[in-house]
Amino acid sequence: MKINHSEITSAANPKIKAIKKLEQKRQRDRESRFVIEGFHLVEEAIKHHADIEVILHLENADQTQLAGIESLLKQNAGNLSSDIEMISITESILTTLSQTPAPQGIMAVLKQPEQSLEDLLEPSQITALAKLATNRPLPHLLLLDNVQDPGNVGTMIRTAEAAGFKAVILGEGSADLYNDKTIRATQGALFQLPIIRGNLEVLLPAIHAANYESWVTTLEQATFYHELSKPQKCALIMGNEGQGVDLELQKFATTKVKIPMLGQSESLNVGIAAGILMYDLMKK
Repeated sequence: MKINHSEITSAANPKIKAIKKLEQKRQRDRESRFVIEGFHLVEEAIKHHADIEVILHLENADQTQLAGIESLLKQNAGNLSSDIEMISITESILTTLSQTPAPQGIMAVLKQPEQSLEDLLEPSQITALAKLATNRPLPHLLLLDNVQDPGNVGTMIRTAEAAGFKAVILGEGSADLYNDKTIRATQGALFQLPIIRGNLEVLLPAIHAANYESWVTTLEQATFYHELSKPQKCALIMGNEGQGVDLELQKFATTKVKIPMLGQSESLNVGIAAGILMYDLMKK
């Protein structure tokens, strides 16, 4: 891995225009690339050997932190797959590209990692995803069905990582993993555990075939979570903020669970509910 330094002073530069287009999900999916912002996220990407293509920074960005980024790149050079371009940019370019309320003067463009349920459950070869999954503390999976708020999705990914879960699977209709709000809410956890995307009704039978039980959250014909014995391998399914888990998907699950509500509130925020159940599934 080699660091190549350059400078761009115009927002009309083709590279800047191309990065700007990555604000659109369609363009991110087409190119399999995405953008992160801030020193913490860039540091986490480097530490966990994400596929970084470009790092952009203000010339007058915090020099201590910038030097730290270059030092991290050199320390992890053997695990980074390609040369990285570090581009000095102007304030006006940063304003054009940034989607954060208080930009820190640094951002990066990364390739999206390849995703495969087979690599996650029964790896036939040591891919980056398989290696990441193998090193996770617990075998449990978090499945998100049509969870639309990026903040909720990012928070649950962060909680799943903290609770030691093996991976997160984003079902159809869920907020895009590479939306800037989702990325910020993960606080770097998207680099620390596998996250794959797909149709949950298609994937769940394969998960069951790998000796997983599945818990689905619902109020109908459900058992309080604290009354259940904890499965060795659990796929926890959380649903849409307003409608919950799709009724058809509920039919695939092995167990229906609910959380006691002693007050007058009818429901919990999906991120809070997921946190309660994920930590309950941890080994005591």
